[in-house]
Amino acid sequence: MKALKCFAVLFSFVGLTLVGCSDQLQSPVSPTDQSISGLGSLEKSIIREFTAIMVPTGGDPNAGFTKYPDGKIIMRGILQTINLNVTYPDGRTDLPDLLSGTGDLELNGTVDIIAGTGFFWGKLTLTPAAPEALGGQWQLTWHGKGTLGASGWIVPLKELGHGEGGALTGIQVFLDNNITAAPAFFPWTGAVNGYTKSH
Repeated sequence: MKALKCFAVLFSFVGLTLVGCSDQLQSPVSPTDQSISGLGSLEKSIIREFTAIMVPTGGDPNAGFTKYPDGKIIMRGILQTINLNVTYPDGRTDLPDLLSGTGDLELNGTVDIIAGTGFFWGKLTLTPAAPEALGGQWQLTWHGKGTLGASGWIVPLKELGHGEGGALTGIQVFLDNNITAAPAFFPWTGAVNGYTKSH
């Protein structure tokens, strides 16, 4: 009887050892399945670089407010319309221009006139003119610090956004927008460099 118990314990131990040494994972996903399911992380992003010119085309004089306390200018919720004209250095004509179009810009800023510095931020909703956008829009946020020189303002902005709807869903846009503006902030022009990124 004692020998039978020892044999049972030994048999159980050998069985556990064999299970533990199996080359099959103890999860519901086989090694082959794991390598296939991991391909999603290896997908390449499609990046398309561009340059552009951004200019204001109008505004809403009743939107937002501007205050002038103690040598400062405070602007909140100022609304302007803009036009963005994009050029792609890759020269590809088989890909649509999903950026050039018109936009609604919200401007906020706090300016120290004596120091000649300011911080600016806001939002931009950009509607591409190309029908291939299928009604999609870009939603961007932007910010940057500016300095006032002899000829006006220089404001390098960082802007980023994402596409919403139509053919823009899942695409991101990143850009540097170097604004040059008159001392009174208008007129202004933006020289843009950036890229779109999609999976």
